[in-house]
Amino acid sequence: MTKNNKHEFKLVLTDVELTEEQQERVSRAVAQAGVMALGDLLPKESLTVPVRRGVWWYGIPRPDLMTELQGLATERERQ
Repeated sequence: MTKNNKHEFKLVLTDVELTEEQQERVSRAVAQAGVMALGDLLPKESLTVPVRRGVWWYGIPRPDLMTELQGLATERERQ
C-alpha cells in the first residue's frame, strides 16, 4: 500500500426521516463496516476518529499523538 492514499465513501438515503442521533448511528455503522470489510489490509496502529457529524477518519495518527495517548491511558489506569 502506498503512502498518502485517500479514499472517501458516501451513503445516500432518501425517502426516510432520521433524527440527528439516528444519522450519527448510521454514519458510525458505515465507517465501522468499511473498516471491518478491509480486515487484515489495515495497519494495526490505525484508529477511527469522528471528524464532524457524518464524517469519520480512519488512519495512522502521527507518532507523537500515539505517545501522548499511551501516556494518558497509563495515567488513567493508575487512578
